[in-house]
Amino acid sequence: MTDAILARQALKDHFGYDAFRPGQQGVVEAILAGRDALAVMPTGAGKSVCYQVPGIVMEGLALVVSPLVSLMGDQVRALLDAGVRGAYLNSTLTPGQQATVLRRALAGAYQIMYVAPERLADPRFLEFAREAAIPLVAVDEAHCVSQWGQDFRPSYLAIGDFIEQLSARPVVAAFTATATERVRRDIVRLLDLRDPYGVVTGFDRPNLYFGVERLEPKRKLAWIGSYALAHPGDSGIVYCSTRKDTDKVHAALVAAGVRAARYHAGMPAAERAESQRAFIADDALVMVATNAFGMGIDKSNVRYVIHHNMPGSIEAYYQEAGRAGRDGEPSTCMLLWSDGDVSTCRFFIEQESSNEELSPEETDAVRASRRRLLEAMVGYCHTTGCLRRYILDYFGEQSSQDVRNASEKGPGAEDCGESPTKRPAGREEGLEPQDPAPGPFAASSSSECRQAAGACCSNCEGAFDAVDVTELARAVMRCVQELRGRFGKGMVVDVLRGSKSAKVLDLHLDEVASYHTVDASVAQVKEVVELLAAGDYLAITEGTYPTVGLGPRAREAADDGFSLSMKKVVRKAERVRGVEAGAGRAFGASGTVAASGEADPELFERLRTLRKRLADEAGVPPYIVFSDATLRDMCAKRPATEDEFLDVSGVGATKLARYGEAFLAELAAYGSEG
Repeated sequence: MTDAILARQALKDHFGYDAFRPGQQGVVEAILAGRDALAVMPTGAGKSVCYQVPGIVMEGLALVVSPLVSLMGDQVRALLDAGVRGAYLNSTLTPGQQATVLRRALAGAYQIMYVAPERLADPRFLEFAREAAIPLVAVDEAHCVSQWGQDFRPSYLAIGDFIEQLSARPVVAAFTATATERVRRDIVRLLDLRDPYGVVTGFDRPNLYFGVERLEPKRKLAWIGSYALAHPGDSGIVYCSTRKDTDKVHAALVAAGVRAARYHAGMPAAERAESQRAFIADDALVMVATNAFGMGIDKSNVRYVIHHNMPGSIEAYYQEAGRAGRDGEPSTCMLLWSDGDVSTCRFFIEQESSNEELSPEETDAVRASRRRLLEAMVGYCHTTGCLRRYILDYFGEQSSQDVRNASEKGPGAEDCGESPTKRPAGREEGLEPQDPAPGPFAASSSSECRQAAGACCSNCEGAFDAVDVTELARAVMRCVQELRGRFGKGMVVDVLRGSKSAKVLDLHLDEVASYHTVDASVAQVKEVVELLAAGDYLAITEGTYPTVGLGPRAREAADDGFSLSMKKVVRKAERVRGVEAGAGRAFGASGTVAASGEADPELFERLRTLRKRLADEAGVPPYIVFSDATLRDMCAKRPATEDEFLDVSGVGATKLARYGEAFLAELAAYGSEG
């Protein structure tokens, strides 16, 4: 049999799917043909299948480099449950256990092994790797190799050196969910990908509803509590920027009767492990955590992700929010933010200690990059345009039609590091480094809604009025130009509003032309400053006392086509309800996913209860048994025989043998009761 046939057979037998998703087949075929690859696929698009299927088909041991030490056990259990011989090697194993794993690996006991990047620097592991037959090295979360990414990890820089020292160079494949063009170029260069097949399948996740709400800290708690209580059977993640907020939100949810767990780096390792276990096993439905939790989380039935604070970048936000709805079912991503969040992010950037593996110049470059990432994130919170469109503009997405009709091309069709015009995802994509940061301006394409029908986000739902603040923006620009970038945001506000503070008077700033030229609130002027900074019209400097100066696009503010709008929220009493209504309309009308209500709710709950019991008996998370999407397909198809059960999406021969009898019996019992 050809490799292509073996790959499709492995996909069906082990993972229960008849066909690859968009983008997967090209990557799998490229790897099996001996070609390096770089795949940028959103969370939930099935990146792992792209290296797991080749790992099953290829002779030898496929290595998967992953930073997710805490989740390697779950990932390997999922492989074993699918009938794949998997293993992991990390610091959670004793020296004796590690020696056993390496000995068994050399004997051919495993097809796929997960290792942390730090492991590659161990001389003993290198000695093992030189002796083993390794046809493939897959690098997960590959954006960690780039200093321009949001999760830069110096340990990833050693991957290329490790590969060079192997007896025979394997195929090298890199995978990430979020990477701008600059980061993708870094991945190719730093991992030394040779003639790589590249695919960017599109960043659009049509099943996700995006929402943004500006709330003061005390009101955030009430919003989150109300949402969790209104969705008692749903699994969700609440992200907080600090350990203190994590503890506070967790305590509030528990006090309200929500089954919640918490996770942050300040907790004992055993307590963190138990929280993670409870969440993955659905014993705790809500996880309240810092960003220390979740990279690569495989839990497919997360129905909502709420951010209690604004993250530091669009990359971080999209990666974290993207942990909702991995199974393709309708899910909600809600960002709650306040002015204090922006200050906290800037503080973290400036206070972050430099990595000893970086030179002072490299440290400064990383810090400057993170400031730019933050400004784009601030722009997302402020924009009056479509939130989905803003995200896709940021990552260089061209059109919704391109995403929905993304065409995959076979090996040889495209070179990730050469052609500046064609891409295997079916869209043009330049290769010059650029970090697009779309802002909330009328001329921006951010105002175009990406959803074919219905409201795809809170902005498109119209939960606010767009207020034209173009003239105020121009007044701010004139003031900043007069002050010559010597002062911070507060002084700009004071001058524009005509403050008679001692500092203003002592510095004779009451004599500048822009003094007392606006009649707007302090909050409104500050927001306009942030909006302009997000669009690169202004630049806010680094340091303990940041100053406001003109940005690279300052001249454009004087153009006739320039305009700026900001949000004025309406229907305050209906905020939470409005988000829910908008989410329901978006999902119900889009035609992209089956709405939750289409499945028989009673049968679905019975199947979910059975799944939980079988998972507990097997010692695996429920989603490893079957995803929510698979359970809903069972509800729709009501299989009565093993052959019919195999027709359910997500059911393969291994899962049929392991769980088929129990689920068929439950379906039959439900049918007889009806």
